[in-house]
Amino acid sequence: MSDPAAPSPARSPWLRSCAIVAGSVLAAVLLGAGGGLWWWSARDRAALDAQAEAAEAAFAPAQAKLAADAGQDLDIDKTIRVLHQVDQSMRHQDDLHAYLASVAGTDWRGVPDDVLAARKAILDAELTLFSKQTELDAQEATWSFSRDVVLTTLSVVAVQGEGGITPDAKFAVDRSAAERRLTELKEEGKERRALIRDVDAQERALIEASIAYAGVWATYMEQYDRVCHHRDRAWMAAGAQNWTETESEAREAIRLAPHEKEAHMLLAQALIQQGAPEQLDEARSILDPFATGDLPGAMAPALLLRATLKERGGDLAGAADDFRHAALSYPTQAARLDDVLDPYRMRSSLRKSRAGAGIVQSYSATMVGAGWFSPELHLARLAYGRGDREAGKAAVVDHFERRRAQQQWDYVLADLAWAEVVLGDDFRSIFPEEGWLDLHAEKSLFGVGKQLSLSVDNRSGHGLKNAALILCVRFTDMLTGDYVTIAGERTVPAVAAHETTSFGTVNADTEVFGLMRTEDDIVEMRAILVTDDGVLWVDSEKYKAELLAAAKDRRRTDPTAKGESERWRAVVEDAGRGATVKKQKGLVQDSLEIELPAELVWLRPRFTLKYGETTLEADTNVVDGDKILLRFDGIGDLLSRDAPAQQADLVCESVFGTFTLTFGPAADGTWTYLGATGE
Repeated sequence: MSDPAAPSPARSPWLRSCAIVAGSVLAAVLLGAGGGLWWWSARDRAALDAQAEAAEAAFAPAQAKLAADAGQDLDIDKTIRVLHQVDQSMRHQDDLHAYLASVAGTDWRGVPDDVLAARKAILDAELTLFSKQTELDAQEATWSFSRDVVLTTLSVVAVQGEGGITPDAKFAVDRSAAERRLTELKEEGKERRALIRDVDAQERALIEASIAYAGVWATYMEQYDRVCHHRDRAWMAAGAQNWTETESEAREAIRLAPHEKEAHMLLAQALIQQGAPEQLDEARSILDPFATGDLPGAMAPALLLRATLKERGGDLAGAADDFRHAALSYPTQAARLDDVLDPYRMRSSLRKSRAGAGIVQSYSATMVGAGWFSPELHLARLAYGRGDREAGKAAVVDHFERRRAQQQWDYVLADLAWAEVVLGDDFRSIFPEEGWLDLHAEKSLFGVGKQLSLSVDNRSGHGLKNAALILCVRFTDMLTGDYVTIAGERTVPAVAAHETTSFGTVNADTEVFGLMRTEDDIVEMRAILVTDDGVLWVDSEKYKAELLAAAKDRRRTDPTAKGESERWRAVVEDAGRGATVKKQKGLVQDSLEIELPAELVWLRPRFTLKYGETTLEADTNVVDGDKILLRFDGIGDLLSRDAPAQQADLVCESVFGTFTLTFGPAADGTWTYLGATGE
C-alpha cells in the first residue's frame, strides 16, 4: 500500500515541472553524446584511412621489387646471400621504413619465384596490420612484434646432420616448436600487444606467412648445403693436390649451381694442373668470361689462372700481362672478405675444425691473392727465371707491400711458405743474414691484462727500413707449422744494425677453433718481419736450437739431407781458408776472436768453440761488412795459463749439417786453419 501522506505526481505541480526539466536535460545530454560519438568515429575513420594510405605508399616499392624481379634463373649462392641480407636487415633495423628501404634496394635477380612470393606474403601481412595503427607507439610496437614473429619462426628451422663436409644435412620447419615459441612470445610481450590494434585478428596471417617462408628458406638452405658439400671437398682435394678429385667435385658443385664462382675457379685450376690439350681448352673457356668481367665476381683469380695457362703455352709476355692485371684487381676482389654476408664468413662453423679452417684459408687465398694465387710472386718467379734479380726482388717487395697496405696479415704465412719453396735461394738471397736477427717476446710489466713485449735484436750488418713485425703463435691443439698471426703494436722506421728495436706490446688472447686461447696456452712463437728491404723470419734462440735438433734427426735417415750436407761442407772448407783466429788482450781477461767470410751466413749457423775439454758459446756474434765476427770471452783464463796453447775447434751447426773448423796454435800467438770435417 502506498503511503497516504506522500503527494501523488498528479497532485504535485513542482514534481511535474522537475520531471519535465530532467527529461529535457537527459535528452540534451543524450543528443550531445551521440553527436560526440559520431564526431570521434568520423575522426578515427579519417585517421585509419590516412594511415592505410601512408602504409600502402611505404610498402609499395618493396612489394613492387619482389614482384618485378621474378623469372630469373636460380643462383643459389646469390639466393642464400639475399636471404641472409634481408633477415639481417630485419634483425638490426629498429625502424620499419629503413627495413622496407633495404628490401626495395636489394638486388633480387637470381632469387627464385617462390622465395619472392613467400617474402612478399610476409610484407602483405605486415601491411594489413600496420595499416590499422594510427598512433606512433602502436606503429613501433607493430614493427617490433612482426619482426619477432618472423625471426622466431626462422629460429626453429631444425637441422639434422652436418652441412658442408658431410652430405646428410636436412632442413625442416619444426611447426610445433614454432607455435610454442610464438605462444611464449605473446606472454613476454603482453604490454606491447596491448598497444597494437586488431592484433588478435591479424596475427594469424603473419604467423602463417612466416611459417611458409621458413619452409621455403629451409628448402634452399638444404640445396645450398649440397653445393657446399661438393665445393668443400673440391677445396680439400686441391689442398692435397689431388686434381682428378678436385675436378670431379667441382663439376658436381657446378651441376647443382651453374652460376656459382668458386667451383669454376677450382675446376679451371684442376684442368690446368692436369694439362691435357682438351683440358687446357676447357679451362680457357671457363676463365675468359670471368677474366673479362662478363661474369662478375672472380676477375682477379681468373686472370691469375689464365696467366698460368698462357705461361704453360709459352706466351710469357701474355702471362706477365695477366699477372699484372690480376695484381691491380686483387684489392677490389679482397673487399669481398670484409662483407659480413660473404658465404664463407656466414658459415662460421667452418672455423671450428682444422678441415673447415683449411677450406676458409684456401678460399681466402683466392680472394686476396695469397700464396700460389699471388700475381706478384708469380711475376717474381718469371723475373728470376730470366735472370733479372732486381725485377724479382721488386715483385716480391710489391707483393708484401700490398699485404701491408690491406693489413691482411693472416695470409702472410702462405705467402712466405710459397716464396721459400718456389723462389728458393733467389728469395733467401734478398736478405741472407736472416739468422742474425733474434726475436724477444717476453711478458710485459706494463699495460692492461697479459701483454707480450716484442723486440728484435739485429746482429746483421744491415739495417731494415719501414719494418712491421707479425707475431706467429702456435697454441695448444694446433698442428706443427700452424700459426695464428698477431700484428705488432707499431711499424718502426728502421731496425738498425747491431741494435735492439722495440715493437711495443701485443695481447696474445685469440680464438682458435671456437675456443679462447691465452698466453698460458702458447706452445711456440715465431715472427715475420716485413720491410722495404726484404721479408724474413725472425726466431728466438730457443726455436733456432729446436730447429737444428730436428734437422740433425732428419739427416740420420734422409739420404737427400746427407747429400745436402756434403755440398755445404765444400763451402765451409773454403770459408775456413779465409778465417783468422787471434787472441785479444783485455783489461780483465783475454778473449779469442774469430773472423769468418760472410758467405757462411747462408748456413744460418750456431757457433760454439771447443778448446780442450771446454765448450764455449760466442759472447759476440755479428755480421760486419763481409765478415762474421765472433768473440769468446770465457776462454780468457784458459789462454792465460802457462800451458801451451791448444787446438781450437769451431763447431758450425746448421740445418744442412754440423761442420767443424779446426785451428792449430802458431808461434806468433795466432791460430792456423787445419781443415774442416762435417756430418
